[in-house]
Amino acid sequence: KLMKKILTVLACALLLQASAWALDPARQEKVQLAQGAPVKNLIGKIKGSATVEYSVTAPAGGTLAIRLNSVNPSIYFNLSQDGADEALFVGSRDGNRYQAAVAAPGHYKVLVYLMRNAARKGQTASYVLEVGATGS
Repeated sequence: KLMKKILTVLACALLLQASAWALDPARQEKVQLAQGAPVKNLIGKIKGSATVEYSVTAPAGGTLAIRLNSVNPSIYFNLSQDGADEALFVGSRDGNRYQAAVAAPGHYKVLVYLMRNAARKGQTASYVLEVGATGS
């Protein structure tokens, strides 16, 4: 009987954890940039520890520009190049604007997230992520 109770408690704990994971999914979206095309405004909303990962393809010879706008001061984005060990840009350290030359065509990941203090409180943040490839 004791073993049955322990297994029941463990099963309930696993179900509760699985439902918590389901509430905070990591959403993924692809973004294709064209040189000189208008800036793309990616509108989104995250809550708690949920994240949104944008896979961005940028052409060579111009500048990759990213800007995050939100009324929530705890929302940030990180930028990394596919296959790189370190982030090119860490929003919580570097701010909400990134701009740099793109020497070769590249694939980048932009991860939008709430800082831990806001995530633990279950805060929600609406945002606009402006992404563009300018000039040559």
